Amino acid sequence: MRNPTPLALAALLLGTPVSAQVSVSPTAQSEPAPSITGGVLQDVALWVSPGAPSSSLFLTAYNSPNAGLVTFGLGGEQLDAELTDGPMSAVAVRDGFPLSGVQQTLVVAASINFNGLAAYTADPDRAERVERIGAAGFLTGTQFSAVALYQNEDSGRFYVFAGTSTGVLRQYELAGDTGSVTATLVRTLATTGPIAGLAVDEASDSLFVTQQGQGLWRYPAAADAGATGQQLSIQGSGGLSANVGRVALYRARNGEGYILVADTGADAFAVYERRARTLVGSFRLADEDGGVIRANDPVALAVTASSLGTTYPDGLFVGSDAFSNPQRFLYARWPAVAEAFDPALRIDTRFDSDGGTDGGTDGGPGDGGGSGGPGPAPGPGNRPDESGCSCASASVPATAAFALLALVRVGRRRRD
Repeated sequence: MRNPTPLALAALLLGTPVSAQVSVSPTAQSEPAPSITGGVLQDVALWVSPGAPSSSLFLTAYNSPNAGLVTFGLGGEQLDAELTDGPMSAVAVRDGFPLSGVQQTLVVAASINFNGLAAYTADPDRAERVERIGAAGFLTGTQFSAVALYQNEDSGRFYVFAGTSTGVLRQYELAGDTGSVTATLVRTLATTGPIAGLAVDEASDSLFVTQQGQGLWRYPAAADAGATGQQLSIQGSGGLSANVGRVALYRARNGEGYILVADTGADAFAVYERRARTLVGSFRLADEDGGVIRANDPVALAVTASSLGTTYPDGLFVGSDAFSNPQRFLYARWPAVAEAFDPALRIDTRFDSDGGTDGGTDGGPGDGGGSGGPGPAPGPGNRPDESGCSCASASVPATAAFALLALVRVGRRRRD
């Protein structure tokens, strides 16, 4: 066993988390039809089917006229493709949207041909699993690069956040009582760079935003909140490169879990504590020895803590690979991701419906722990402290500091 390096010890003694990059081997990949060529896999949203996890769907956005909005099954097989709607640049999904008084699973995609946002419903039991609402886009006039759906827990109102590659970020209230989707602008948020990814954490009423060259930001999600955000990770020193992609949430109980960011420029995925919002480390999807990267220049990602049946009983992570043709997303079991870190990340499997996911957006009932099932106990290194934080990286108390200093002295004696 190697002794801790002086640099690591200094960081620990100063209360600074020590991050690490690890490798995780993917177990499967999506299989697009051969016709899906020449386009970039821009986004992926995972919808978890309540009560029937094997019917869960991946909704993907390709910016190719040969692809567009493409739906895959849990096994990676292509199911549907909305080819007539043309290329897409982003996609989001969420349960419970009231359309003509009936709750539906709503899909919102940023459409290049419609020059705005298009709405769909998703139902795995239909012959056409994804069907467009209306004749064209419900919000036109702007090319959006990122979208996220949000339902306010107090009012029940639905919203969509939509960002552009020029740095515009807007919040619209959605309504569907007439049988079509309408959008009303409620807020424009202050940004500092092109919008790369959006994810809403309804438990903390937070909108997490990745901005090119500006890292990871947090904004209040409520429509009547302020328009300014807080920078959580600074390019170069906060665990992210200048070129970032989408952002997603792993939702454990009681507000615990992780914020995951596709770090495109580093061929990796960064992990932050959901509650503390501090960097834990990063991981790559690579071969077992870590020598060959499998997810190159990743842009899209999705993650869930939900049990997805016998194949992925304790959650799932997927990330895109830009070097494949057609571009694919790769699967990794969440325990493989969690256990690659030391100490291990939390594995907090949910057995309830999480309200659908948006690569990180849900408003389901299990987040508070009341109806999420018992789940496994926190693993080593993941036991919550008195504040409720299960941080995998934390400052070291004084007693541990003395112990670390003792290790250094022992190491020096052995070398002498």
